[in-house]
Amino acid sequence: MDTEPGHPWVTTQVGRVCARVGEVAEGVIDLRSRPDPAVIRRRLADRLAFGTGPTAALGYAVLVADELVTNAYTHTGAPVRLRYARHRAGLLLEVTDAAPHRTQTLAAIRDGVRGSGTGLAVVSTVALDWGVRHDAAEKTVWALLRSVN
Repeated sequence: MDTEPGHPWVTTQVGRVCARVGEVAEGVIDLRSRPDPAVIRRRLADRLAFGTGPTAALGYAVLVADELVTNAYTHTGAPVRLRYARHRAGLLLEVTDAAPHRTQTLAAIRDGVRGSGTGLAVVSTVALDWGVRHDAAEKTVWALLRSVN
């Protein structure tokens, strides 16, 4: 049996231990180079499925991340990063962009006023909660989902 780091057996065992102890898994996917959405979906799924394999919750997480990233590309043209943090309480997804002025539209959608598409309606349906926070330079749209493990 090969026990070198990166060997599939080692990766599986580490994943199982992390899942048992509920260790936080978090990371960032840089969006500034405008990676293809399919690449983002695969990268996120690979990172979140570590040690758990595919689940319905993982599918929802990828769907919500895809909607948030697509909205940032479509409505701001300035996405910066996708951050994810997985722990026992759930999975937090955050997409940050450099367009803080778009918060009024998001607030209206959150309050039930129809926007230009259904992306945030999907997020609202799937997520336990979601919202927006911003400062002078950036805006972050976040969603909290059930844990994928």
